[in-house]
Amino acid sequence: MASLEIVGLYYNQNQEGDTLEVLLSLLLALSIGQAGFESANQAREAKNTTKIESVKVEKSVEPKKEVKQVKASEKKPSKTNKEQKWMYFEITAYTNGKESTGKVKGDKDYGKTASGAYTKEGVTVSADPKVFPMGTKIYIEGVGERIVQDTGGAIKGNKLDLFIEDLDEALEFGRKKNVRVRIID
Repeated sequence: MASLEIVGLYYNQNQEGDTLEVLLSLLLALSIGQAGFESANQAREAKNTTKIESVKVEKSVEPKKEVKQVKASEKKPSKTNKEQKWMYFEITAYTNGKESTGKVKGDKDYGKTASGAYTKEGVTVSADPKVFPMGTKIYIEGVGERIVQDTGGAIKGNKLDLFIEDLDEALEFGRKKNVRVRIID
């Protein structure tokens, strides 16, 4: 039998034998049809296209770098006045005097708050630190903005004590119940 050499998708006989070439061409035409190709040219293109059955990927291993995890604190955007949660408090007033603190001018720590700041009218308010931690900025309806800088023996839960410099004004303020309060910052 003569040896065959495969060239493209056509088989050529090295020695004479046209019959064998015709048979092989027919066999090739049948193969092309069964493989889903419409023409010999399409079969030639498929032959010249490399089909990859599987790919082996090797990953180079680099030494691990130490990564420090940093906890980011994200400050939530502040809500508008209408979105803030309102709470209800009983509010009284106090002074730096003996009637409120048991101290008189000249005493050590006279006017000094639990936060270490000195009392300031229009700024200082006493609150329960379990309700409002020191430094919390609040808005008191009918009063305005204040900063929690102090605590008081009788100021527990939903009670606030406003600092007012003048004793007569503090007494005139009296006790106000069900006053709306919200956190600003």
